[in-house]
Amino acid sequence: MLLTWLVAYCFLDDLTVIDTNDPEEDEATQRQNSTDISTLEDSEGYISNGDIHIIPAKSMVKPHILRKWFPSYYQTMHIEEENNDTAAADRKFPNYQMYKTQYGRSNSGTRSPGLYHQLCVLLRMRATWRVLVFGFASFTIAMNWTSGEMIMPPFLERRFGEDIPIYTIQSINLFGCLILPPIVGALTNGYEDFSIVMPGLWIMASSPIFVALSPTAFGCAIWQVFLTLGEVLWSPRQLSWTASLAPTGLEGLFFAVSSARSVMGPLTDFVMGKLNEELNANCPDCRDKFGHFCKDLSDENLQCISVQESCDIFLENNEQSCPSTCLDCPTYNAANPSTVWWLLMLASLMTPVCIWFFLPFLRGHRNRDDHFYGILSCNKNRLFGICGAIEDDVDNNSRPQLYGQVDGESYASETTNYGSSIDDVELT
Repeated sequence: MLLTWLVAYCFLDDLTVIDTNDPEEDEATQRQNSTDISTLEDSEGYISNGDIHIIPAKSMVKPHILRKWFPSYYQTMHIEEENNDTAAADRKFPNYQMYKTQYGRSNSGTRSPGLYHQLCVLLRMRATWRVLVFGFASFTIAMNWTSGEMIMPPFLERRFGEDIPIYTIQSINLFGCLILPPIVGALTNGYEDFSIVMPGLWIMASSPIFVALSPTAFGCAIWQVFLTLGEVLWSPRQLSWTASLAPTGLEGLFFAVSSARSVMGPLTDFVMGKLNEELNANCPDCRDKFGHFCKDLSDENLQCISVQESCDIFLENNEQSCPSTCLDCPTYNAANPSTVWWLLMLASLMTPVCIWFFLPFLRGHRNRDDHFYGILSCNKNRLFGICGAIEDDVDNNSRPQLYGQVDGESYASETTNYGSSIDDVELT
């Protein structure tokens, strides 16, 4: 998370691209573009806007290269005039102007907002806490991804041997996440975000039940299929929902803060390690020093060998066989293979339950005085929200409530520098 913050703060720029010849810009943008920017330039060529400098930025791709790459876009366009089908006007070539926002010192000599001030502004916005609540609530379901890398491979290899297609089973999720998101996005286009997120969370959270019921390679494959189906439903929608809440001018820092769940990554690794140690233990007595099973029998004597070296395992007669799995190892104490997957499913189910509990707050339609953001409300729609149903008794156009003692004018002047208004902010 700290690395993400450093990248966002040091390398991500807030760039604004304006086409001064675009006839489709709204009136507000046209008035902004028609402003005489030259009167705002200081001695160093900066453009001052309150406490923010706007620096003319150079395009990475020259206009003539764009015309070569996209010739049809730059062809002359004819716009039909109203009530005159024959009259047309040629559209001018785009005239792009790019500006970069820089937070430095203003012309008045006052210090502009730094990282600490920007974090304070973000943490006083309800949108920030909405994405943080979702992020930390989805911590347990994210353990499915970690278990697919840390538990499933040793589980299959220790119980079914080295010839099991572990990485083929793992690739189900990879290829599913490459192919399915555009298809699912097209099919679910137009639906409210959480009406898609909630079913996806339930599908992904309950997917380990297939391995718990059938602790085999086939059960793991079915688990990966349903895990992928649930993931492609909720994960892209959650990312687009987070992006829609990002305040203008603070997008990079907002995404860095929203990824605060990653601080719990080491805890997930520790839990996965303990589960492997207690419920999916290894059998080093039946392996060579490279980790291969001593599954082959030497032709010269009754000694077991691996693909690389001889092992310190000797058979008493030819009727015995060398261990090809941990279950064949005489000193191995096997645990119930379904236990770890039942525990994983129970932990994963905590995510959709928590998201459902905070769902009215996450949707942002209610204020604090309305049953504490709707969290404590009790009605039929609230119950059906467990499957993503939309509440009908809320005003979607209601504005967030500001609470706390704050000077509205001074705080509005602080937040509007980042493209947010006082109506978009709720103090916590």
